[in-house]
Amino acid sequence: MKLVAVMGIDAYRDDLHRLYQAHAIQVFSEIDIRGHYHAGEASASDIGWFGHANHPAYSTLTWAFVADDEAQAFMDAIAEFNMTHDTDHRIRAFQMDVERAV
Repeated sequence: MKLVAVMGIDAYRDDLHRLYQAHAIQVFSEIDIRGHYHAGEASASDIGWFGHANHPAYSTLTWAFVADDEAQAFMDAIAEFNMTHDTDHRIRAFQMDVERAV
């Protein structure tokens, strides 16, 4: 079993929901996020789509527990989505092993 967590700007919310549906992932969780960027050595463009301290970026975090093969196909679909959309606002996805669930 895998845990797949996905972060993207709010503008991609419907696209992400369609990706879940297209991959027959019926159950997932979602929360809204307000991202901030405080000036440092890296620029906002280096970091990606995080907002500035006074102008946050609105995004979403979704996650689902899926079988190993479903996770692979879903991650591949997100990579393909990123190749065809705005590279400054890529969807970020993470796949993690679930060692035990009770």
